[in-house]
Amino acid sequence: MIGRILVAVALLLGATHTARATAVTTFGYGLQPCGAYLDDREQQNIDELAFIEWLGGYLSGVNATSTHTNNIMGDPNLKGAVYKLGAYCRAHPSLTVAVALYGFVKGWSSTTAEQADEAMVYGNGYKSCRTYLDSRMQQSPDQRGFIDWLGGYLSGVNAMSLNTNSALGDSELTNAVTWLDDYCRVNPGARFASAIGARVRPKSPQSLALAGEDKGAK
Repeated sequence: MIGRILVAVALLLGATHTARATAVTTFGYGLQPCGAYLDDREQQNIDELAFIEWLGGYLSGVNATSTHTNNIMGDPNLKGAVYKLGAYCRAHPSLTVAVALYGFVKGWSSTTAEQADEAMVYGNGYKSCRTYLDSRMQQSPDQRGFIDWLGGYLSGVNAMSLNTNSALGDSELTNAVTWLDDYCRVNPGARFASAIGARVRPKSPQSLALAGEDKGAK
């Protein structure tokens, strides 16, 4: 079973490469050109959902890493980000999604950002490690959402970090997935975002604050 799971993840990550965008490492959907993102939105296909998961992960990673704010948008809803990015991408279809989004993030830091008790988390980041592991064991379509979210989160961390342009160092994304599997088996009630935070910032006060179990997780 574990072997089949690893093969499934390798297939999910088959089109996921690393590249430089605004001098940092970007994973997954953020490497797509804005034009492709607009096509996915118009067609309302499965790749549009993949982008939403990636975007939620990206902004969650930004919130967890920024030294100035832990709620960059000041909004619990991603619709505003989707709308603004869509308008910008129509004017700049050749830019990658990550490069376009980074410009909005820098603008938000001075106009909409807020400080909260803990970093704002979107989407799959709120789900429990138990739910993540269930999707992996069952090889359900939901596991793609978690992997897309992971790629976005790491890209957001890399975009905001003052210490590194690749939170995984020389490690591949598949190695991070294996690490998450092991962590989540030990901490099934932890938030998925907390597990990733423990991997990329093991000594960060923010990640330690997030590392507690989500008591409401099912």
